[in-house]
Parts: sequence; C-alpha cells; structure tokens
Amino acid sequence: MKSVLLATLFLLLIQIQKSTPSCRKRRLKPNIIVIIGDDVGHNDFSLHGSNQIPTPNIDALGYNGIVLDRYYVQNSCTPSRAAFLTGNYPIRSGLQGVPIVAGTNRSLPVDMPIMPQFLKKLGYKTHIVGKWHLGSNYRSRTPTERGFDTHFGYWNGFLGYFDYFTDFNNTKVEGFDLHDGFETVWRDMGQYATNLFTRKALEVIDNHDTRNPLFLMVTHLAAHAGRDGVELGVPNRTLTDLKYSYIQNPRRRLFADVVNLLDDSVGQIVQRLLHRNMLENSIVLFFSDNGAPTVGPYANSGSNWPLRGIKLTNFEGAIRGTGVIFSPLLKKRRYVNSKFIHVSDWLPTLYAAAGGNVRDLGHIDGVNQWNTLSQDAPSPRSEILVNIDEVENTTSIITHNGRYKVLTGAFLNGTKDSYFGESGRGTEVPPYNITRVIHSDTNQAIQKITNAPITEHQIVFTRAQVDLAWCRNANYTPFLNCSNACLFDLEKDPCETTNIIDEQPDLGRLLLRRIEEFSVFLVPQGNLTVDPDSNPQRFGNTWCTWLDDSWCVKTPNNTNLTPNNVNI
Repeated sequence: MKSVLLATLFLLLIQIQKSTPSCRKRRLKPNIIVIIGDDVGHNDFSLHGSNQIPTPNIDALGYNGIVLDRYYVQNSCTPSRAAFLTGNYPIRSGLQGVPIVAGTNRSLPVDMPIMPQFLKKLGYKTHIVGKWHLGSNYRSRTPTERGFDTHFGYWNGFLGYFDYFTDFNNTKVEGFDLHDGFETVWRDMGQYATNLFTRKALEVIDNHDTRNPLFLMVTHLAAHAGRDGVELGVPNRTLTDLKYSYIQNPRRRLFADVVNLLDDSVGQIVQRLLHRNMLENSIVLFFSDNGAPTVGPYANSGSNWPLRGIKLTNFEGAIRGTGVIFSPLLKKRRYVNSKFIHVSDWLPTLYAAAGGNVRDLGHIDGVNQWNTLSQDAPSPRSEILVNIDEVENTTSIITHNGRYKVLTGAFLNGTKDSYFGESGRGTEVPPYNITRVIHSDTNQAIQKITNAPITEHQIVFTRAQVDLAWCRNANYTPFLNCSNACLFDLEKDPCETTNIIDEQPDLGRLLLRRIEEFSVFLVPQGNLTVDPDSNPQRFGNTWCTWLDDSWCVKTPNNTNLTPNNVNI
C-alpha cells in the first residue's frame, strides 16, 4: 500500500512539473502592441472592399482576429491620441480642436495620467516609436516624462519622410524634429521614415526582457502629408509609378505606396513578435487615428469613400475608424464586431486585459470593452460625444447605442462636408489578391501559433460584411446645411445621405440637450498662436522644449546640417 502511495505521489509531482511552465505562461501579463496609421481613410484599407491599395498584413490581422465595424476615433490627430492615452473625451483636456501646431503653447495636461503610467504600475516596460503630437512646450510634456521608458520619434504633427524637418508655411517656422529621448538624432537624416520607425520598433522587441510584459506604441508618419504639409515621400518614385500604374491620379499613386509600406511594417512587427516567442501572449492592435484629408489642408489623396466628410469634420468619414485587433487571448476570433466602441475605451480595455482593476483609472469616459471583443458580448457603451469645438462652433454626439447622430455647425464653412475620394472599384483595378493575404507575414506568423489556416471563404465573407458600398445608392445631397442641426439614422444611413431633423425634431432636441450636458466639462483650447520663442533657429535649427530654456540652450548647434532659409 505504501509503495502504491509513493508511486502515485511521484506521478503527481511529475504532472505538476510538466504543467508549471504553462501555468506560469498563462499568468504572464500580455504584451500590448499598438500600431497607429496617420490620416489613412476608410477606403484605403483593402479589407473594406476596395482593391486599389492592397493591405494584406492589416487585412490578415483582422481576418484572424477581429475587424471593428463600429469603431470611432476623434476627427484629427491630437484629439485621437489624447483620447487613446487618457481614456477621456478631448474636451476634458482642452485638446478638442485643431491638432497642436508646432510652436504653440499647448499640451496634454500633466495632471491627467496616461496609459504607460498605469501600465508601469503593473510591471510593464513602456516604449513609443514615432509621433507624439501631444505637446512639447515643456520637457515634462514629452513622452519619456509621461510614463514611456523610451521614445524614438518626433514631437510635432508631421515632418519630412526623409529629412525629418517640420515646415509650416503659414507660420514660416522650420526645424528638425527627430529625437531619441532628448537627443537630436541628425545621424538618421536621409532614411525613409516608415522604414526607420519599423527598424526602431523591431529593436525594442529584440532588446526586450521577456520576463516583463511589453507595451509598445508604434505611431507612424504614414500616410500624413509630410514636410510642408504636401510631401508624400516614397523610396523610389519610378517603381511606385510602375507598381500602381492603374491609378490615374499620380498623387494617389504615391499615397498608395506610402500605405503599402505602412502595411509591410505591420507584417514585420508581427513576424518579430513570433521570432521572440512573444506573439502567443500578445495583443496586437492597429487603427488609423482619423479619416483621410482628401482635399484641403494637408491633403494626402486618401479616401473615406463612401462615407461623408474628411478629417476635421464631424461626419463619419472623419470619425468612423478602421480598427483590427488580434490576440490568442481573445476567446472569440475571426469575426466582425459591430458593437459601439470608441478610441477612449482602449485604456480601460487594455488595462483590464493586463490584469488591472479599472477602478484604478478613476472616473474616465472610456469603458472596458474586453468582454465585448473577446466574447462578442453587448457593449457597455450607449453614446459617444463626437466633439464640442468652441472655436469652430461645431458639435456632435451619437446616442441610442450608435443609431442616432446629431451634428451642428460646419468646419471651413461646410466646404469639406460632402463626399470625397476614389471608390477603388473600377474595372481597371486588379482583383483582390487573397493569395497575397494568406502568404503575408502577418498571416504566416499567426498560423504558426494557431495551427488553424484561414480559408478563402472566410476572407471573402468577412470582407463583404464591412463593405459599405451599398450606402450611397440612395439619392443624396452633396452638401448639407447643418448650421442649425442635422440628424442621421446611422443604422439605416451610415453614409449620412439624409437629414431627418425635420421628421424627428423631438429626438434632435433630446440629443442637443445631451451635448449641453457635456459642455459644462469643456476645458477651453487656450492659446492657438505660435510662440516666436519656439523658433528652431534659436536651438540649432531643431525643435526643442523651448519653455525649458535652461535645457534648450544646451542643444548643439547644427546649422551646418540644415537649410539656410529658416525664418519666422
């Protein structure tokens, strides 16, 4: 009897030893990788039905994970980033209006904690590569003072794809804006931005100690207009023109290659996670910060077709975002999630997925959507404050679980409130290349950890679910006068073709009252003018945290490496 007990105990100990590594593995907090595209429109991702610009890696991420069909962002760069990192609507930080212009004395308030600060308390190593755009007037407003262990990238809203200069024609301010922490990195001038930021992201993954969880944000320049708000840089213009010869608009051809290289970056990052044995315990999220500015300021020829409006408006073309997420930790994958989700929800959602208690975050506007994603459960969100811009005098809110939307005012006198951008569905466009999706870096990496190949039928079915081409079939008015108010039924009319305010005035008044209730929390945007003291010429022709003069004067003078026509 004693020998039987000893044998049983021995076998039990062996079983415990075998199970211990996997148990430990399950207890590890997930790596969180967030990749953000800049000014890429709804119709610039091939998963939405257009064949014009192939994005096989981003598509594969969604097909293997979740495609977010009713995901909302803010209408421009700074507000979306503020909402993502703080979990709050931008009206609470004073960043609800136009994006921060280089040299303006504006920034995300330091008394608002942000995602990396919360994640560090859970043991995360935190890194950001690429764009910041939440203020750099003071050193304390920059990424490494706000919870990120490292930052390689730029502080302002955009810069040259090769020379890393930011040039604002309207203010006559120009300066070099590439930094490694607080070191100005002139040595990387001439390298293509998307490739450089990808390489730096891969270095972060390579150097990461996997005993700790990783939070990595990769915030690309692509596909924002660069340098002077016009440039669309590509490594080889001749090859780009050949590759996209079926696109008649030469600027749209450049844009297509910029987006394609952004897509390549996603594939490389996913592959590197696999190589480091990190992918099976990672959450990989990709989204575009806002819709494309097809025309107007900083136009890049992106397309929000068939949606109304462009970047900086409050129409769906600006705010109905493209988002995909993959993780083996998701209980349900390979489906389209049509629940109501906002960019401010990522803080509580990712914090909860990391094992944090969302009560630690205090009172925020974002809600925990992890069960909404992982189990396709009902969304705890019933409304989204699209925006209240007291400078432009525009407002908007979506209520009734995403069905009804009211909008008042017009950006730039309503000249950007119509329909812009190419459909990408002409006969001259090559057919959708499913084989390229299946053989993409992203799909190949995911297949190695899931052992569940995605089928052509699944790809076709998923793509058809999120193709909104049908919503422009109705008769519609190109321009709407929303100076008083416009009301839309987004379930029936996601393209906002028909203003129903006259048919349902009581409903319109109800939504407008809800906006008024939010307006009491609005923090004014502050000074929007450029501070002459920020002139990069004072700091070796580099952008600096100019209100910290004691630090900035130490910046080496590199005028010999910069153009001579810098003035203010």
